[in-house]
Amino acid sequence: MSKLGSTVKDATPREAINNAAIRLFGAEGYNGTTMRDIAQEVGILPGSLYAHIDSKENLLAEIVQIGIEPYLQIFRSLEGVALSPSEKLRAAIVAHVKVVAGNPERTFVVFHEWRFLKEPYRTKVVKMRRRYGDGFTQIVADGVACGEFCSNLVVRVSVFGILGALNWIPEWFSPEGPSSADAIGNQLADALIGGLREPRSRSRTSAATRA
Repeated sequence: MSKLGSTVKDATPREAINNAAIRLFGAEGYNGTTMRDIAQEVGILPGSLYAHIDSKENLLAEIVQIGIEPYLQIFRSLEGVALSPSEKLRAAIVAHVKVVAGNPERTFVVFHEWRFLKEPYRTKVVKMRRRYGDGFTQIVADGVACGEFCSNLVVRVSVFGILGALNWIPEWFSPEGPSSADAIGNQLADALIGGLREPRSRSRTSAATRA
Protein backbone atom coordinates (compact mmCIF):
# COMPACT_ATOMS: atom_id res chain seq x y z
CA MET A 1 0.00 0.00 0.00
CA SER A 2 1.26 3.50 -0.80
CA LYS A 3 2.14 5.99 1.93
CA LEU A 4 -0.86 8.07 0.89
CA GLY A 5 -3.17 5.09 1.15
CA SER A 6 -1.79 4.14 4.56
CA THR A 7 -2.40 7.60 6.00
CA VAL A 8 -5.93 8.17 4.73
CA LYS A 9 -7.28 6.87 8.06
CA ASP A 10 -5.54 9.74 9.87
CA ALA A 11 -5.53 12.44 7.19
CA THR A 12 -7.17 13.25 3.90
CA PRO A 13 -5.05 12.89 0.74
CA ARG A 14 -4.68 16.69 0.62
CA GLU A 15 -3.54 16.77 4.25
CA ALA A 16 -1.02 13.98 3.59
CA ILE A 17 0.37 15.95 0.64
CA ASN A 18 0.49 19.16 2.70
CA ASN A 19 2.32 17.42 5.53
CA ALA A 20 4.85 15.96 3.11
CA ALA A 21 5.39 19.37 1.52
CA ILE A 22 5.89 21.00 4.93
CA ARG A 23 8.62 18.49 5.79
CA LEU A 24 10.36 18.95 2.45
CA PHE A 25 10.00 22.75 2.24
CA GLY A 26 11.43 22.97 5.75
CA ALA A 27 14.33 20.62 5.11
CA GLU A 28 15.20 21.41 1.48
CA GLY A 29 13.56 24.79 0.94
CA TYR A 30 10.76 25.59 -1.48
CA ASN A 31 13.10 25.98 -4.46
CA GLY A 32 14.98 22.83 -3.52
CA THR A 33 11.83 20.70 -3.53
CA THR A 34 10.25 19.33 -6.69
CA MET A 35 6.81 17.89 -7.28
CA ARG A 36 8.52 14.56 -7.80
CA ASP A 37 10.05 14.86 -4.33
CA ILE A 38 6.64 15.51 -2.80
CA ALA A 39 5.08 12.59 -4.66
CA GLN A 40 7.87 10.29 -3.53
CA GLU A 41 7.48 11.44 0.08
CA VAL A 42 3.75 10.74 -0.06
CA GLY A 43 4.18 7.49 -1.96
CA ILE A 44 2.32 8.18 -5.20
CA LEU A 45 3.20 8.88 -8.83
CA PRO A 46 4.05 12.54 -9.61
CA GLY A 47 1.13 12.83 -12.01
CA SER A 48 -1.28 11.73 -9.31
CA LEU A 49 -0.50 14.86 -7.27
CA TYR A 50 -2.45 16.97 -9.74
CA ALA A 51 -5.64 15.19 -8.80
CA HIS A 52 -5.32 16.98 -5.45
CA ILE A 53 -3.33 20.20 -6.07
CA ASP A 54 -2.93 22.68 -8.91
CA SER A 55 0.76 23.49 -8.50
CA LYS A 56 3.65 23.59 -6.06
CA GLU A 57 3.08 27.30 -5.51
CA ASN A 58 -0.60 26.75 -4.81
CA LEU A 59 0.44 24.16 -2.23
CA LEU A 60 2.85 26.59 -0.53
CA ALA A 61 0.20 29.32 -0.50
CA GLU A 62 -2.29 27.02 1.20
CA ILE A 63 0.25 25.90 3.80
CA VAL A 64 1.22 29.49 4.59
CA GLN A 65 -2.32 30.88 4.74
CA ILE A 66 -3.60 28.06 6.93
CA GLY A 67 -0.47 28.31 9.07
CA ILE A 68 -0.85 32.04 9.74
CA GLU A 69 -4.43 31.72 10.98
CA PRO A 70 -3.59 30.40 14.49
CA TYR A 71 -1.27 33.39 14.98
CA LEU A 72 -3.97 35.86 13.93
CA GLN A 73 -6.31 34.14 16.35
CA ILE A 74 -3.98 35.17 19.19
CA PHE A 75 -4.94 38.82 18.81
CA ARG A 76 -8.60 38.07 18.20
CA SER A 77 -8.62 36.27 21.55
CA LEU A 78 -7.08 39.33 23.26
CA GLU A 79 -9.67 41.81 21.95
CA GLY A 80 -11.62 43.40 24.78
CA VAL A 81 -9.59 41.59 27.45
CA ALA A 82 -8.79 43.78 30.47
CA LEU A 83 -5.01 43.46 30.51
CA SER A 84 -2.22 46.02 30.66
CA PRO A 85 0.03 46.35 27.56
CA SER A 86 2.76 44.35 29.32
CA GLU A 87 0.30 41.61 30.19
CA LYS A 88 -1.11 41.55 26.66
CA LEU A 89 2.36 41.38 25.17
CA ARG A 90 3.28 38.53 27.47
CA ALA A 91 0.10 36.66 26.58
CA ALA A 92 0.78 37.14 22.85
CA ILE A 93 4.39 35.95 23.13
CA VAL A 94 3.49 32.87 25.18
CA ALA A 95 0.64 32.04 22.80
CA HIS A 96 3.00 32.39 19.82
CA VAL A 97 5.46 29.92 21.35
CA LYS A 98 2.61 27.47 22.01
CA VAL A 99 1.50 27.64 18.37
CA VAL A 100 5.09 27.01 17.27
CA ALA A 101 5.30 24.04 19.63
CA GLY A 102 2.26 22.52 17.94
CA ASN A 103 4.09 22.27 14.61
CA PRO A 104 7.59 23.83 14.39
CA GLU A 105 8.06 22.59 10.81
CA ARG A 106 4.93 24.35 9.56
CA THR A 107 5.86 27.55 11.40
CA PHE A 108 9.29 27.58 9.78
CA VAL A 109 7.70 27.32 6.33
CA VAL A 110 5.05 29.93 7.18
CA PHE A 111 7.55 32.57 8.30
CA HIS A 112 10.45 31.86 5.93
CA GLU A 113 9.36 30.18 2.70
CA TRP A 114 6.43 32.54 1.99
CA ARG A 115 8.87 34.86 0.17
CA PHE A 116 8.83 32.56 -2.84
CA LEU A 117 5.14 33.20 -3.48
CA LYS A 118 4.15 35.27 -6.49
CA GLU A 119 0.95 37.17 -7.20
CA PRO A 120 -1.87 36.88 -6.38
CA TYR A 121 -0.81 34.73 -3.42
CA ARG A 122 1.93 37.10 -2.25
CA THR A 123 -0.34 40.10 -1.69
CA LYS A 124 -2.79 38.07 0.39
CA VAL A 125 -0.05 36.59 2.56
CA VAL A 126 1.66 39.98 3.02
CA LYS A 127 -1.66 41.40 4.27
CA MET A 128 -2.04 38.55 6.74
CA ARG A 129 1.52 39.01 7.99
CA ARG A 130 0.93 42.75 8.34
CA ARG A 131 -2.19 42.13 10.42
CA TYR A 132 -0.13 39.98 12.77
CA GLY A 133 2.57 42.63 13.07
CA ASP A 134 -0.09 45.29 13.63
CA GLY A 135 -1.26 43.38 16.69
CA PHE A 136 2.15 43.78 18.32
CA THR A 137 2.45 47.38 17.11
CA GLN A 138 -0.80 48.33 18.83
CA ILE A 139 0.25 46.74 22.12
CA VAL A 140 3.68 48.40 22.14
CA ALA A 141 2.21 51.77 21.13
CA ASP A 142 -0.34 51.50 23.94
CA GLY A 143 2.47 50.68 26.36
CA VAL A 144 4.37 53.80 25.34
CA ALA A 145 1.25 55.95 25.56
CA CYS A 146 0.38 54.85 29.09
CA GLY A 147 3.97 55.03 30.36
CA GLU A 148 4.60 51.30 30.77
CA PHE A 149 7.24 51.31 28.06
CA CYS A 150 10.09 53.70 27.35
CA SER A 151 8.82 57.12 26.26
CA ASN A 152 11.43 57.47 23.50
CA LEU A 153 10.88 53.95 22.16
CA VAL A 154 10.75 53.63 18.37
CA VAL A 155 7.70 51.39 18.15
CA ARG A 156 8.36 50.13 14.61
CA VAL A 157 11.92 49.08 15.43
CA SER A 158 10.89 47.47 18.70
CA VAL A 159 8.18 45.43 16.98
CA PHE A 160 10.64 44.30 14.31
CA GLY A 161 12.89 43.10 17.12
CA ILE A 162 10.07 41.17 18.79
CA LEU A 163 8.94 39.58 15.54
CA GLY A 164 12.52 38.71 14.63
CA ALA A 165 12.94 36.84 17.90
CA LEU A 166 9.63 35.03 17.49
CA ASN A 167 10.12 34.10 13.83
CA TRP A 168 13.29 32.14 14.58
CA ILE A 169 11.86 30.04 17.40
CA PRO A 170 11.34 27.02 15.07
CA GLU A 171 15.11 26.98 14.50
CA TRP A 172 15.90 26.11 18.10
CA PHE A 173 12.68 24.99 19.82
CA SER A 174 12.39 21.28 20.56
CA PRO A 175 9.11 19.75 21.75
CA GLU A 176 11.23 17.10 23.46
CA GLY A 177 13.30 19.69 25.34
CA PRO A 178 13.35 20.03 29.14
CA SER A 179 11.25 23.22 29.20
CA SER A 180 7.59 23.50 28.24
CA ALA A 181 6.34 25.93 25.61
CA ASP A 182 4.68 27.92 28.38
CA ALA A 183 7.93 28.20 30.36
CA ILE A 184 9.95 29.18 27.30
CA GLY A 185 7.30 31.70 26.29
CA ASN A 186 7.44 33.38 29.69
CA GLN A 187 11.25 33.44 29.69
CA LEU A 188 11.24 35.02 26.25
CA ALA A 189 8.57 37.50 27.35
CA ASP A 190 10.70 38.50 30.36
CA ALA A 191 13.59 39.37 28.05
CA LEU A 192 11.58 41.13 25.36
CA ILE A 193 9.29 43.11 27.66
CA GLY A 194 12.18 44.06 29.93
CA GLY A 195 13.90 45.68 26.98
CA LEU A 196 10.91 47.96 26.38
CA ARG A 197 10.63 49.39 29.87
CA GLU A 198 12.13 52.63 31.16
CA PRO A 199 15.59 51.95 32.62
CA ARG A 200 15.83 52.66 36.32
CA SER A 201 18.13 55.51 37.22
CA ARG A 202 21.17 54.75 39.34
CA SER A 203 19.94 56.95 42.19
CA ARG A 204 16.54 55.28 42.22
CA THR A 205 18.12 51.86 42.29
CA SER A 206 20.48 52.91 45.07
CA ALA A 207 17.61 54.34 47.11
CA ALA A 208 15.63 51.14 46.72
CA THR A 209 18.67 49.10 47.76
CA ARG A 210 19.19 51.24 50.89
CA ALA A 211 15.54 50.94 51.80
